Amino acid sequence: MKKRYYDNMRKSQPQLDELFYGKKSGFSIGLAHHNFGAFYSIYPCIFSFFIEGLFIKYNVEMNAFVFLVIFAIPVGICYIPAYKAVFSNDKYLQYFKLFEKEDEHWHKKWKRRTIAFIFGAIASLFLGVIIIAVIVTS
Repeated sequence: MKKRYYDNMRKSQPQLDELFYGKKSGFSIGLAHHNFGAFYSIYPCIFSFFIEGLFIKYNVEMNAFVFLVIFAIPVGICYIPAYKAVFSNDKYLQYFKLFEKEDEHWHKKWKRRTIAFIFGAIASLFLGVIIIAVIVTS
């Protein structure tokens, strides 16, 4: 029974690897796609918060639709070109080929850049909240 169990595990391992790490439709690609969109979309929030702060300050009435449109337009304008540059026509597969060719030092450099990208997105979100608070209260 134990032998059959391990034989079946060994046989199903390529399918599990494809499910989790497949370059076209694996779980890790879906997660990377989601995280890229989330963190990249945060950067234009500074501009959105600035516009919303001005709108709140100079217009008394503010409905949810206008608030959403003011927020979504700058984010959409900035996100669409980045999405097309990375994910349209599976361009990210070219980046995989580049990453596979490089050495460990190069990978460490890109890991640091990725971490800086994430922290920059979080910092820009906080900066946007501070900007809207300063505009509204002044």
